[in-house]
Amino acid sequence: ERAFEAEVRGAIQKCPRLMQTKATARADAMVADGLLTKAAEMWSGARIEGYELTHAGRLLYCATCD
Repeated sequence: ERAFEAEVRGAIQKCPRLMQTKATARADAMVADGLLTKAAEMWSGARIEGYELTHAGRLLYCATCD
């Protein structure tokens, strides 16, 4: 949910779209499952690293929304 929220917020507010977390073990498990991918962006001259949803992650998230 946080990764989806980060993508939407980034698109609307024109800010970085990556999710950052301290729970890297959980995020890395989601990377292994193919739901997230590690990514980096350049923003105002700074490199920002985080996670973003894969297409499979977006589909699974949206399928579980009511």
